Amino acid sequence: MRTTEARLLKRKDVNLDNGIISIRDSKGNGRHYVVLHDSMTELMQKYDMAVDRLIPERIYFFPSMHDKPHPRGWVVWNFNTLWNRANDSEATAYELRHNYAVHNINKWTDTGFHFNDKPLYLSKSMGHRTVEETKRYFSIVPALSGILSEKTGYGMDIIIPEVYQ
Repeated sequence: MRTTEARLLKRKDVNLDNGIISIRDSKGNGRHYVVLHDSMTELMQKYDMAVDRLIPERIYFFPSMHDKPHPRGWVVWNFNTLWNRANDSEATAYELRHNYAVHNINKWTDTGFHFNDKPLYLSKSMGHRTVEETKRYFSIVPALSGILSEKTGYGMDIIIPEVYQ
């Protein structure tokens, strides 16, 4: 999920019985779904019950005390506070999303390379409207370029064209 999607998430869009989150207003007014791991579903169920005692019948899943979404700066400040307590390195909350993409792409090298479906699955899981939007992550995965070249030969330029900045 994007940090903005989490901030603006409404309680009615979180199905904790099935572990599925419906993201209605995504980037570009898109819609996508997030399927939670069982352990995350369990954590979110505990969170939901605890917050429900404080703010019954709330609209937002992660509300401020007045059942409004937290401002963007709240996410940045809290992430930095927690991150800096546990790490010496610098990071931003949004980098967790980038890490998700890179980690998944890196796993392709270990599980057999079937290029046909994996970019589509990654694209959909990240809420991208097209695979084209996901291609930018390929440039930050160290081993992927060599693997694609080895597997596709000259066809690599057709699959992933050069991006000039």
